[in-house]
Amino acid sequence: MTPDSPLVQGIGNNIAAFRNAANLSQPDLAARINKSVQWLRGVEQGRLYADRLTDLINIANVLDCRLDDLLGRPIDALAPGVKPKVEAVGAVREAIKRTPVVTASGTAPELAEVGSRVAEAWTVWHSSPTAHRVLGGILPALITDVMAAYRGADDRRQAARTLAGAWQVTRQWLHHIPEGELAWVAAERAMSAAREAEDPHLIALGAWALSASYRRAGQQDEATRLCLSAADELKGRIDGANPDHDLLADYGMLHLAASISAAQSDEDGRAWALHRVAEDTARALGARYQAWTAFGRGNVDIHGLALQAELGRSDAVIEYSRRLNIDAVPSVERRTRALIDTARGFASRGDDEAAALVLIDAEKISADEVHHSGLVHEMLRTMVHRDRARSRSHVRGLAQRCGIFAS
Repeated sequence: MTPDSPLVQGIGNNIAAFRNAANLSQPDLAARINKSVQWLRGVEQGRLYADRLTDLINIANVLDCRLDDLLGRPIDALAPGVKPKVEAVGAVREAIKRTPVVTASGTAPELAEVGSRVAEAWTVWHSSPTAHRVLGGILPALITDVMAAYRGADDRRQAARTLAGAWQVTRQWLHHIPEGELAWVAAERAMSAAREAEDPHLIALGAWALSASYRRAGQQDEATRLCLSAADELKGRIDGANPDHDLLADYGMLHLAASISAAQSDEDGRAWALHRVAEDTARALGARYQAWTAFGRGNVDIHGLALQAELGRSDAVIEYSRRLNIDAVPSVERRTRALIDTARGFASRGDDEAAALVLIDAEKISADEVHHSGLVHEMLRTMVHRDRARSRSHVRGLAQRCGIFAS
């Protein structure tokens, strides 16, 4: 999205139209969203764009309209070209649609066998630089087989645990493609299976997963509430003298997710207070990392970087990144995201050369994560528009590999 694109011009016109309908002046609206009149005027005229989704959410809340009304299209339409192969997404969608009619048969796999495949899928997610492509190939059969094993299992609680794990890894893949609507379906099914299993660890992970879907839908307050409610429910189950490590990690991860939602709502103090709870939890875990969420000290630090980025503090992002040691984090996706957020800091300062080089480093860790990231696509479009000569080759080459421009 660049300042001279039809989409930006349309957003500016829509904001002006809804502002006039609400009988608000530019100074009135600017004051209520904590922005300058000059910034709002630039956005309405299409000379500037709102580079944080939170800004558009705040405007929509003040003007009592939907985010889609300001965008002029569904929010999911803002990420053209970021999906992997259409057939992979289509196959997963069909598998999800078929699950209500999947039945156990004489050839249905054993529960232990599909449980091992679920664990392998999570290993792929965190360790493979091509996880998007690999999981796109294995998830359709995994979903169908787990459902068949679940329907034919004698141990219903264990079957529900396995099913919840399958839906969780499916949700993770869909969230990063991104396929927001399907990710929400998978998150809800993961929570339903977790409740059936009566497993507090899986219930906590279900809340963590659903909160991401709420955030993507622009419902940050609901995402924060969901995480903190789940954390309160979990706290009573944690033995202070001899805590279950998974439950302790879940407690920390829920606070990290809530901190991101708070930052996206511009609740600076609350975001960092929630982050501190996660820091304390990570210290109690020592060097451990939770297998599915990768919660641990390094991930807490990565979320601290994300908070600075969400709060729009480019200088703080760059300073924070210099103190970050991402090599110890056992997750390709997490390490890549740290570099993407670092690039956001450089790009916000107009240092396109540094931003492009950081994104190239991220691409070396996981090309999938970089090529399918809506944030990266947004940065690249902005940098290409600025077209600084010294960064042109870096930016255009990466933009071509991301599918934004033809090679």
